[in-house]
Amino acid sequence: MHPRTPKVTLKDVAARAGVSTTAVSLALRDQPGVSPQTRDRIVEIAEEMGYRPVARRGPDAAAGIVAVLLRDIVSVFSHDVVAGIEAEIERSGSGLRLLFIDGRGDDDHIRAEFAKLRSQKLTGIILFSTVVPLEDLTEMMQRTPVVIVAKMPHEVPGADIVRNDDLYGARLAVQHLVDLGHSRIAHLAKGTLRTEGYTRQMEAAGLAHYAQIEGGALETVKPAIRYLLFSVLQETHSPTAVFVETDGVAIDLIGAAVDAGLRVPEDLSVVGYDSTRQCEMIRPRLTSVAQPRHEMGAAAITLLRERWNGRREDREVVLRPSLDVRESAAAPRPASPVQISSSLTARRS
Repeated sequence: MHPRTPKVTLKDVAARAGVSTTAVSLALRDQPGVSPQTRDRIVEIAEEMGYRPVARRGPDAAAGIVAVLLRDIVSVFSHDVVAGIEAEIERSGSGLRLLFIDGRGDDDHIRAEFAKLRSQKLTGIILFSTVVPLEDLTEMMQRTPVVIVAKMPHEVPGADIVRNDDLYGARLAVQHLVDLGHSRIAHLAKGTLRTEGYTRQMEAAGLAHYAQIEGGALETVKPAIRYLLFSVLQETHSPTAVFVETDGVAIDLIGAAVDAGLRVPEDLSVVGYDSTRQCEMIRPRLTSVAQPRHEMGAAAITLLRERWNGRREDREVVLRPSLDVRESAAAPRPASPVQISSSLTARRS
């Protein structure tokens, strides 16, 4: 028996050519981004090394398997986007099957699970994460089309993107509070596009920022909530409303506000983001920005189908959210003394 010759990978070609895997991918797909001289050199090296990218499948790929790597399988966002994926598959009448993988909300686990997909015979991948290294994404895209359901921090040549317009959504939330008459609007956030949207809309309205920035972890959310409520209870020109980056934190804020003796929305209006089912379960029901999650799922399958049918240029689908108005935000009321609860005081001591 003859020993099997190791398969030449995209990384092998990149190492020999002294360029990045992204440059190799662009050159071999005859896409812009590398000079003609570099492209010719990469193609020549790839031929010398015997590099053979896996051919993209044609329309018959609709009967294959698509891996869906979720950041967290229990999140409402994932559930609703997946529902949109399944609805589009059913609508198209294809025999496409889905392979679901739970990322467990852990970056290392997501990267490890993505790496395992190299050994799978897949017709497409839908990735709900931004943590997979660019080199790994580039290598995978030589095997199968990849659609990323997220806002990537950098360009990913070869991938298609589906994302919500978070900038617009945040501005929508802030403008709703401005329209109600609020001028002192706080923000509980993690420093994403939603924070940028808050900042831009406050500036557009000629208002000062009342941002309370938190890191996203439970131990940093709670102190941020306590600080915000303490300022509402103690300060003369305290915020009368708050835009919160997620529904989960908004619901925690409402609970803490009630415990502190504040009324929502009479003493503090609250607007969340995601418009999950939990918004209807609390009282007052939470006003929240609604991402078009079903449409995002349908768009992901549509982008894969286009790739199977021969589209080569990358596409980014940006869908605009809407605002679901409920009872947690109202016009500001005249200031009145509020008794500071013993529980809030104890937490700050």
